[in-house]
Amino acid sequence: MQLLKNFEGLYGDQQHPFADGFIHHELLEVRSRLYDWDIDEHLHTDLVQVFLFRSGSGVLFSERRRLELISPCVVLIPANTLHGFSFPANMVGEVFTIREQMLDMLFKSLPHILLALNRFKLFRFLPDDPGVSTLHQLKEQLCDELTHDRAEKNTCLQLLLQQFWLCLYRMSLELDMPLPKSDNRTLAYFQAFQKAVRLSVNEVRSVQDYAAGLNITTVHLNRICQALVRKSALQVIHGFVIDEARKYLTHTTYSLSEISYFLNFKDPAYFSRLFKKETGMSPGAYRKQIKK
Repeated sequence: MQLLKNFEGLYGDQQHPFADGFIHHELLEVRSRLYDWDIDEHLHTDLVQVFLFRSGSGVLFSERRRLELISPCVVLIPANTLHGFSFPANMVGEVFTIREQMLDMLFKSLPHILLALNRFKLFRFLPDDPGVSTLHQLKEQLCDELTHDRAEKNTCLQLLLQQFWLCLYRMSLELDMPLPKSDNRTLAYFQAFQKAVRLSVNEVRSVQDYAAGLNITTVHLNRICQALVRKSALQVIHGFVIDEARKYLTHTTYSLSEISYFLNFKDPAYFSRLFKKETGMSPGAYRKQIKK
């Protein structure tokens, strides 16, 4: 099984770019210049990216597919989606990178929006298209909020991100050009596994249970996880559990014992050890850090 390039952060990075946030903005040239404007095919397991191209033309690659990018245009890349680029040095654009779990939370009551934007999409515009102006205004507001330390910054960012995502959704109903579905069975299995874990993170389910739900063996599931994220299936499950624990520690006052119970850990001490192994700090230290 071929190993795929996978990054927990942006291209070339294994660290999330958010600190304690959920959205990151970067000009296209910042990262592209480091790699001579050629970005090899890769994926991000839990990051969604939106590329906004203002001028120039480039090429998008995905699993032997090639798509011409002619500005102005917008490319939406869901999590777990292979993609690469080749740009000329005069290509002008920017990219938002967003935690997939934040989008899941913001649109929990509107799953049809998540579903509609859970595929590779290309939005093409005429230079004077009003859709470009609307997206640009929302983009500017997001960037302004990201670069200033104001009261209730995260709340404002969430509201702006909702508007931005709704704008993309409305455009998807009229203008989008979805790329063909991937025929990569490895990715399809992994995406289904991730979805199953996310929906059952508060339940007691084993690797064997998830494999059975996919009609594959545990050996096959572990090989898939190793190929895509270089982790075992159990480590992938633990990653979701730790993310859920972070939410409890950040947004509630529940005790460690209560959080352990909610996440189906019978032994709070074992949960603390797992949390420290995954994050580098104890649950208590993590809570103190985010409260500063």
